[in-house]
Amino acid sequence: MTVSRLPLDGVRILDLGQSVAVPVATLWLAYMGAQVVRIESRDRGITMRNWPPFANGIPGQNRSGLGNLFACNKLSCTLDLSKPLARDLVRELVCISDVVVENFSTGVAERMGFGYPELSALRPDLIMVSLAAFGRSGPMKGGVGFHSAVALFSGLSAITGYPGGHPRIPGSVLPDVVSGTYVVLALVQALYNRAMTGQGQYVELAMTENIMSIMPEAIIDYTLNGRQHRRMGNGDIAKAPHGIYPCRGDDAWISISVEDEAQWEALCRLAEHTDWLEDHRFAGALARCYHQEDLDRLLAEWTRRGEPYELMHLLQQAGVPAGPALSTKGLLEDPHLQARGDIVTTDHPEVGTRSMIGIPWRISGLPPVEYRPAPLFGQHVSFVLGQLLGLPEGEIQRLVDEGVVA
Repeated sequence: MTVSRLPLDGVRILDLGQSVAVPVATLWLAYMGAQVVRIESRDRGITMRNWPPFANGIPGQNRSGLGNLFACNKLSCTLDLSKPLARDLVRELVCISDVVVENFSTGVAERMGFGYPELSALRPDLIMVSLAAFGRSGPMKGGVGFHSAVALFSGLSAITGYPGGHPRIPGSVLPDVVSGTYVVLALVQALYNRAMTGQGQYVELAMTENIMSIMPEAIIDYTLNGRQHRRMGNGDIAKAPHGIYPCRGDDAWISISVEDEAQWEALCRLAEHTDWLEDHRFAGALARCYHQEDLDRLLAEWTRRGEPYELMHLLQQAGVPAGPALSTKGLLEDPHLQARGDIVTTDHPEVGTRSMIGIPWRISGLPPVEYRPAPLFGQHVSFVLGQLLGLPEGEIQRLVDEGVVA
């Protein structure tokens, strides 16, 4: 069955989010058809607009790569939330919105008059989503943390790193992207519940708890065996070889993961090293895991002779799981992603045509997503205040002159 509307067409979301997690969430929701009204100001919402990298290395509030990526398909309305009149305008927008999403520090929304009790009094069926590093309750509710703190307090850093080494922070935006995805899941469920019951809901999430849910092996190992999960680098507890190996070329790498003896034998024959099959150090998975360092060194001597895609095809044809460790350039040029239409372009009014990753799902029967470029800072003030709230042009100009419109 083919439908003419995207799933969230007709849903209006007021986006008060900062940094990365909430912008990621509202990006997915905008791609699903929601109208996302992003409230920005020079001292708050512009934060990501100041983050490098910038297009052509030229800084500017409309030139940030991250800022432009996560603002696609959204509307930008600039308000100085330190001013009472600006906060009044936000409350008026709440009255005509279905959802409010925020990730201020605990207590900030309440001090501005944007707590759920206040906002739901304006719109009883309102859905509000709050995201914080440590949640809105408990002894650490007042704590402020970004991705690094979330990785540390969730326990993820403790199990990430090299054998015998110290904990590592595994990528800056991983906690934000995971948490943003959880916001989407919770919000879609809340919208479904409202469609069934007519009732609004308050949804509250903690980023640390979100990240804990993606490391079940470490938690299960401790609850079952009382054993702390050890840091293994790119290794695996039961597979060897299992890692990323250098290839011919500049910063070129391939990942290889051997799961059983048949794959191990196939790898040895492909590498023309049947002598490895006779080596006692590599006789079985446990022995190979124990001698992983020696095995990695020998395997790297072979992988350096080939290019990533060349080796990938040879290994996969032999039944050995393998794939290139793609750089950003490699991702954008990857023939598989290109063929699936996952690499899309937008034509931004200031930075021009740029490639980016599209939505990570396919749903049959839905109309295609229109990828619209990120708005310029404050581009939709007239639309939001004029068409949505009904303010006359002269009143909007007065708000600009008084600094209410930032």
